[in-house]
Amino acid sequence: MKKAVKMLSIMMAMLMVLSLGLTACGSKAVEPADDGQNPVMNFIGNYACDRANIMIGATDEGNGASATVTWGSSAWENSVWTMTGTFDAETLQFEYHDCVRTDYKYKEDGDVESQEEVFTGGHGFMTFTDGDPLTLTWQEDQEHIADGMVFEYTGIVPEGEEVGMINPWSDVDSAEAAAEGAGLDLFMVPDGEAVISLGEVNVDQYRCMKGMAEARIEFPAVSMNIRKGDKSGEMAEGDISGDYGEYKYDWIQNIKGLELKCFGNREGDATKTIWSVDDMDYSITVQGLGGDTDYGLSPDDLNSLINGIQ
Repeated sequence: MKKAVKMLSIMMAMLMVLSLGLTACGSKAVEPADDGQNPVMNFIGNYACDRANIMIGATDEGNGASATVTWGSSAWENSVWTMTGTFDAETLQFEYHDCVRTDYKYKEDGDVESQEEVFTGGHGFMTFTDGDPLTLTWQEDQEHIADGMVFEYTGIVPEGEEVGMINPWSDVDSAEAAAEGAGLDLFMVPDGEAVISLGEVNVDQYRCMKGMAEARIEFPAVSMNIRKGDKSGEMAEGDISGDYGEYKYDWIQNIKGLELKCFGNREGDATKTIWSVDDMDYSITVQGLGGDTDYGLSPDDLNSLINGIQ
């Protein structure tokens, strides 16, 4: 069975799919607002480019406008810019002077692990191009992060829905498909070929994203994730686990000629294990499902698993 992950569920609830290039896929222009309304009403809605969404709104009946930019850097990290300002109907420019950028990092269960305010009082412009589809460009004066990008209108977001990061994971039906989807030459796990203290290892779900493949196994009281990723993947090099928790113990364990970095709250039992072979990174993480949040794999368990992971 598949374990629901709160943050990915939120991301899957996005209003639509983003494009893969610098311009988004086809869309439909909004209908003009009635005379006398705030002119930015002609352009409210969501605009998308690559991993970024820009939500445009109106703040009053004059020419007040707002924008929220959500930009995913990985499956567990994103940045959010919020700003308000004025919209010029003649130049089709929205200018702001109060931008705040906040970076978020999430735990595997979707809870916010940390947030950092990067800057406040940022200045810039968003310039719209009327047509079908509508587009905008963003001149961001602090970091010039959006230079050269064209954001394309994707629609009005229904009330109550959120625009967030795209879900980078794709479910597949085999280790071979996970390797292919990740762009890896090989992905192997001991599916049905290893027995650890929890029981026989049988994969419940395979997933992949660019540069990374994953197998998820669930035992009656514990879930286990096994990952393989190259250096172009979504996580920091050397630790692709997605586990940012702090542990009481960390140690090095040598198994079958590999140097494993182990982390856990019980000495000798590894909740997170990471290692590298040539230009590939690997990880095994476990999580107790019955209230045992400090569960870890024993050296014998790791020894049984490592041989079957490539």
